[in-house]
Amino acid sequence: MRPPFPEPEARLTRRSGGVGLPEAERSPARRAQGALAREVRQALAADGSWAARLQGALASLERHAALERSVLYALHGGRLEVVAQHGLGAPHYRPRLGSGVAGRAAHSQQRIVVPQVRLDPMALSELTEPDAWLDPGWSLIALPLPGAQAPVGVLCCYSRGDRALEGGAAPDVGEAAALLAAALERALQALPAEPEARARAEGPFEYANLVGTSTAIRQVYDEIAQVARTSATTLIRGESGTGKELVACAIHQNSERAHEPLIKVNCAALPETLFESELFGHERGAYTGAHARRRGRFELAAGGTLFLDEIAELSPAMQAKLLRVLQSREFERVGGSETLRTDARVIAATNRNLEQLVQNGSFRQDLYYRLNVFSISVPPLRGRRADICALSEYFVSRHAAQHKRAVTGISHRALDLLCEHDWPGNVRELENAIERAVVVCDGFVVQERHLPASVRLPAVAESPPRSTLKEAVAALESRMLSDALARARGNCARAARELGVSERVVRYKASLYGIAPASLRGE
Repeated sequence: MRPPFPEPEARLTRRSGGVGLPEAERSPARRAQGALAREVRQALAADGSWAARLQGALASLERHAALERSVLYALHGGRLEVVAQHGLGAPHYRPRLGSGVAGRAAHSQQRIVVPQVRLDPMALSELTEPDAWLDPGWSLIALPLPGAQAPVGVLCCYSRGDRALEGGAAPDVGEAAALLAAALERALQALPAEPEARARAEGPFEYANLVGTSTAIRQVYDEIAQVARTSATTLIRGESGTGKELVACAIHQNSERAHEPLIKVNCAALPETLFESELFGHERGAYTGAHARRRGRFELAAGGTLFLDEIAELSPAMQAKLLRVLQSREFERVGGSETLRTDARVIAATNRNLEQLVQNGSFRQDLYYRLNVFSISVPPLRGRRADICALSEYFVSRHAAQHKRAVTGISHRALDLLCEHDWPGNVRELENAIERAVVVCDGFVVQERHLPASVRLPAVAESPPRSTLKEAVAALESRMLSDALARARGNCARAARELGVSERVVRYKASLYGIAPASLRGE
């Protein structure tokens, strides 16, 4: 259990963020306006749990500054955590350090203002239920909470109209934020280190490719949450580059097996002669070069998860061996006679149509049924265009930090081009395009000229053929004449009245363009 918050100090020191003034330096008029700060101070000093005290402090923001919803994030162990909220529960928020409004405010230590939450992809990307924010009036202000040595968190305040923006800039709210920062810093200093949480935050898994609020990707979130609570074998489908491996990582890290290993195998990258040894291990002397016993991937994944990528590339012989393991949970090492049992969870992925492979006989039907217990389809990027802006913002921030570039954003025109592109390589292609743009960017903002030519210029095959004005007029005349005669069932006089010309002109033009009115007459 986290320790209770300590008593806040009577005087506030000046902070780099400019929030708060010592009590003695304020005028009587200013002290008369300090009802919010006084109530926050009283809430933090009240009896009760630390969570109740914080929630009481956040409730004061609505009473005195009309900030109807608020959430307090703590920056701890390399990640943002919801420690208190008012107006909506903690499950409504999905913060990520460096991404979204709260994450960007924590990373940059700059105040961020969002006039309309429902129109801002960065704000929506950290909300699990965007439907709760569709009212046109919701605005947001994110206030970073600096500590004496390092940032300690972020305070996000929401309200309808411009009250969040006006209230967030009010001196009282700034002083309340300073009080919360001081209390949060004292509480975080009393917490023990969390090496496991830090390792998870700094590990290879990233939620970046799952950023988004579109209906398609939210369905994937829901399916991940459903299957992660179980040990069911899962089949992940999707085109190359959509983030199937990240979905597998999300399932593993949100399951009870999160503290056990996640072992990954690319079925297409291993030759068939070595695949059985890789999967099941081998005994010493099993074949030439087997100088010692080796544990296979099933053994290494004991208690954890085995991820089999490109499962459709398995040979028929290996399909049969894998089927036996899935059915009986038993296997033998190559060259051995000891039967071993495995409790590893299996997650498979493919970018091919397994049903079609089953029909043509290249994939075993019984193995297909064993793998397809729970299926997740990851949408292509062209099927979730609403997420391109949020993904682009994230990748700009990520690669600017990685390559030590002073790039802080991306222009509207560049975003328009990114949203118009079809992205055959999906999220992987988008990330590569953004990384290149960050590397070549000669300013603070990625512009249209920094994007790859494949994004800036339309494909040659898609360019319409050039024509002269005379040819364009003739094509338009022919199409209009043909449509009018079709509607008139070949009656030239009726078509002429519709087009506003004489019957003689209609007959002449029809002959010129090779249109036979008689062929358009009804029975």
